Amino acid sequence: MSIKLREIFKPEYVQKEFYTGGHIEWTPDGHNLLCQCGPRVSILDIETTTLVDTIPQRTGSVKTGDEEDEEDECTDSVITFTLDPTSKNLITSHKSGLLCTWDWNERKLTKSWRHLHKGPVIKLAITSDQIIASGGTDSIIRLWQSEKAHCLHALHGAQGNISALTFLQLPNSEFWLFAADMQCEIHVWSCDDGKHLFKLQGHFSTVTELTFYKKQYLISCGRDKVVILWDLESKLQLKMVALYDCLETMVVLPEEGFYLQDLDNELKNTHIIPNGVCVAVGGENGRLHIWDVKNNIPILKESNADSQSIKSTKSITNMIFNETRSTLAICYVDNTITLQSFGPQHSKLTLIGSNDEILDVALLGNECSRSLAVAINSCDIYIFPWQKKKIESDDNCEIDKVELGVCCKRIKGHTDTVLCLTSYKNFLISSSKDHSIRVWLYCNVNRTAKCVAIGSRHTGAINSVAISKSLEFIVSASTDTTLKLWKLPKTFKSDEPHILSVKLTEVGHEKEINSICIAPNHQTIATGSQDKLIKIWSANDLSILGVCRGHKRGVWCVRFSPIDQVLLSSSADTTLKIWSMADYSCLKTLESHDSSVLKGGFLNRGTQLASCGGDGLVKIWCLKTSECIATLDKHSSKVWALSIVDDGSIMVTGGTDSRLVVWHDRTEEVRISEAAASQTKALQDQQLQNLLQNEQLLPALKMSITLERPNTALKIIQTLSKQGQGQDLKMVFQNINQEQKERLLNYVVDWNNNGKYCLAAQLVLNILLEDIMMGKLTINQEKLQGLMAYSERHYRRLTTLMTNLQLLRYTTNCMAPHLSNE
Repeated sequence: MSIKLREIFKPEYVQKEFYTGGHIEWTPDGHNLLCQCGPRVSILDIETTTLVDTIPQRTGSVKTGDEEDEEDECTDSVITFTLDPTSKNLITSHKSGLLCTWDWNERKLTKSWRHLHKGPVIKLAITSDQIIASGGTDSIIRLWQSEKAHCLHALHGAQGNISALTFLQLPNSEFWLFAADMQCEIHVWSCDDGKHLFKLQGHFSTVTELTFYKKQYLISCGRDKVVILWDLESKLQLKMVALYDCLETMVVLPEEGFYLQDLDNELKNTHIIPNGVCVAVGGENGRLHIWDVKNNIPILKESNADSQSIKSTKSITNMIFNETRSTLAICYVDNTITLQSFGPQHSKLTLIGSNDEILDVALLGNECSRSLAVAINSCDIYIFPWQKKKIESDDNCEIDKVELGVCCKRIKGHTDTVLCLTSYKNFLISSSKDHSIRVWLYCNVNRTAKCVAIGSRHTGAINSVAISKSLEFIVSASTDTTLKLWKLPKTFKSDEPHILSVKLTEVGHEKEINSICIAPNHQTIATGSQDKLIKIWSANDLSILGVCRGHKRGVWCVRFSPIDQVLLSSSADTTLKIWSMADYSCLKTLESHDSSVLKGGFLNRGTQLASCGGDGLVKIWCLKTSECIATLDKHSSKVWALSIVDDGSIMVTGGTDSRLVVWHDRTEEVRISEAAASQTKALQDQQLQNLLQNEQLLPALKMSITLERPNTALKIIQTLSKQGQGQDLKMVFQNINQEQKERLLNYVVDWNNNGKYCLAAQLVLNILLEDIMMGKLTINQEKLQGLMAYSERHYRRLTTLMTNLQLLRYTTNCMAPHLSNE
């Protein structure tokens, strides 16, 4: 049975960043979460946890990773934004000094203007009456009427940067504007006349958040580690609560009550009805505090499960509560967002706003409940659900597509960066810079993993780990130049992790070991090191069986073939090599990468290879011919992670550019589609010949444009022009689509360059000119200049010709009487 090559892989899912830090907002209905993301505002659908759109929108064309980065660099960066309470307009502040108003429903820019501040606008607020307040670094706050972009008032009194800005609508419909400055003072202005009303003093460090309760109380928090409750009627401080944490954000919880999940007991769900003013605050230590500030009573103080590691502590930077969903969105400094439900149905989701550098990936679970474990330059491991969807292909048949989304579960245990992941069935093995390995057991039901075993005998960071398919042992390799063989127990404790014992230890190389793998027969182990050597070991006693020499630089990856007795290696010398396990000689050297080859693997029953490198490219190789048959470009930097699923039908890659890309093998679909297209084109060619033979020129013209036959179309247009049917062309061109009109316009540009075909070109251009003038048809500047230049030349030539013809006619008429006399 012949094996068909997998040649065409398409990046049908790319997990892109949607939050890079900064401001976030709920839509009032709770369906979408708006997040600041570089030069754009991302729109996240909460039901599906997928990115549905951005403002401004991206261009629809398919781009490589570098092209997407270039597009983002050319886009004006968003500093902050706000959504008005009616969800009508979105206001953005840009690095260029512009304030922009976007129609929320249409996602279109409606107005932009200069904000007149001497520095950037870092805070925005808006009322339901579309009055915008902009606070900048120049200590001035400006009030704007959004429809006319008219500055109503310039409010003075604050000093330094504006750290908080919010409106309050009084019972008489008057608006007050509250703002905090760098002098730790809270200023209040009337929005009707711009008059400074009063200021509140009580904080001793930057005030980071201002919020209200029943329009009666003002609650403020700051980096002086206190929350202050103010009475707006008396302008006095009622209560000060010390929380011993540099507070960055705060929200008021609903007075009707909320459900509180006990973090130590997931089965407990308590309904809290506050007697006073309940707020949730977060700050530098990453803990969520819920406090009744009126009665100075703590309701919840989140325990720090990661106290053993400083690196695992993630500061809270922003929080926002949505009453419709009764959900609190908590933003952390690593750009992750946790959606904590305060309703009767408890749920807690983690959204990855922007990945850090992706170091490794591993697939978990069975066909029905797969997940992808990802190491993202963090001490935690992130597990993304493997979601299969049905999509329609080009030939209207359904095909499977895999998506990961941005919703994941975070499993904690390591105290330093996780470097390597490997899996088999429901077992996940991880290694870290904390000198330990951990064994995790994956649960197919809730799609999470529990640590069941720990091994810590290395004295350096563990770069690579592998598990035998017999589930009897694990091998690990470290920067301490040793490899260790760990005995894997058959059963694990349910209450606490099992401590793994080292069965064998061997000093493997002179330099750190980068990669380790186990042969399919569980009898052989291979290691690759920075000392340029590949060593083959016996799995029984770790005795050395052979050494493979040939690479000129360090070896990054080694992998055994699933069917042959050969070994694949990739190196920093930009090559891949195939080694014989019979005599440890080099069988083949594959060269195509321009940088270090960081990872490789076998696919398609060992007949093909996949590799990824420091050049940001993923390459597919045919092992029989030693040729690179496909180069896949979607990353913009080093690709560290490569996972091959279902023997090559799907590949997952990740790297320094923080992108997770899911590649689908579409070779068969593309071949079927090409065969169907070829058959359709052959039938259309025959129809065109029949139309020409029957002199049905108008239908033949439309068919020639569809088949991209410019010469045939030119001949038909010239024939129609000679027969005096040029006006009938307008009817043909009205019945072709926009793409065909653009194609015809390109033909016109080429025809117009030649004097022989200029009449046909000008005839078509005259008809298409109406669409160009109405903006339905666009033409770039370069083509327009070419059309104008040649058209002017043709006009001068024809004018000269007509002048000469008139002169000749005049001369002939003058000579006519003399000829008759003779």
